[in-house]
Amino acid sequence: MSYELLTFLSLATIGASGILILLGLFFVKTGRKELHKKAMLSASFLALLFLVFYGIKYFMYPPKPYEGPYKGLYMFILISHSILAAINLPLAVITVFLGITDRLSKHKKIAPITAVVWIYVAITGWLIYAFLKLGGG
Repeated sequence: MSYELLTFLSLATIGASGILILLGLFFVKTGRKELHKKAMLSASFLALLFLVFYGIKYFMYPPKPYEGPYKGLYMFILISHSILAAINLPLAVITVFLGITDRLSKHKKIAPITAVVWIYVAITGWLIYAFLKLGGG
């Protein structure tokens, strides 16, 4: 697979998963639990696809350093993104597990944290791409 295709697939899957998380939040707040469940499970599936595409891209095309003028901001975003992405994976697995096993009181406690982290990671993933695309890297 080409670098461009893997980049597109990575951005599309993580972006769509973030949008589905937002939709899932809307659905649960408006009492549409089945749509909430479908949106969140779809977001999770797309996040798994993202991990596959990103992993393939990372090993086939190792990342290049950022060469642009906003190195401090870039590094802050990259480090916070990386730490929260690593935290989000087990957080998401636990949240989905609690939801699909009907442990809803625990699910309701952890899900808002997972959603915020997930959305932050999705947005900063796109920002990192923009930094590298526009600032050289």
